[in-house]
Amino acid sequence: MSERPFMQLYVSDFVGDTLQLSTEQIGAYMLILMAMWNAGGRLPDDDAKLARVARLSPRRWHAISGDLLTFFEREAGEIGHKRLTKELHKAQVKSEARAAAGARGGTATALKTKAHGAANAGALPRHSPDSRNQSEKAFSSAGENETAPVFSGKKPGWHRPKTHTDAANAIIEEIRSHDRSRIAAGDEGAGRDVLMLPAIGPD
Repeated sequence: MSERPFMQLYVSDFVGDTLQLSTEQIGAYMLILMAMWNAGGRLPDDDAKLARVARLSPRRWHAISGDLLTFFEREAGEIGHKRLTKELHKAQVKSEARAAAGARGGTATALKTKAHGAANAGALPRHSPDSRNQSEKAFSSAGENETAPVFSGKKPGWHRPKTHTDAANAIIEEIRSHDRSRIAAGDEGAGRDVLMLPAIGPD
């Protein structure tokens, strides 16, 4: 595919300049201009090659080429076209400007992406792992039939109460056990102390 996908055509100028050409000559003229555009502005000044470009037999090309070649510049074994060369130069300048702008945009995007990635890599995590939650999850996944672990700082055999009722019963049992120990030790005041407990709501 050509790097120059379109060729500027000034319709009014073209029609005005080719009034003396036949339909066949205009077709050959356009085919030569398009081939010249794709070739970078020059074609060999060779009748056999130009006939093939114009899709004419050598005989037919020879019959119409006299008037047709007056629109071209012939130099050093090549033919060119002044207006086409000018438009080709303008198209090349625009293409190079677009390519340069695209390269700058691509570089800026790459640098921005790189900087963003580096910032994310250096950022500290917003939340640290909750070891307590992890422990409770591990405990809950151990199974209902397994014995709950004894927590440090509690009396041997103590287990975390599962309900408010269990907690209340555990407190009452602690009080009764303490009173029994005092009675056994001969403490006359045992069992007569009044203990104010906070209200415990339903489960």
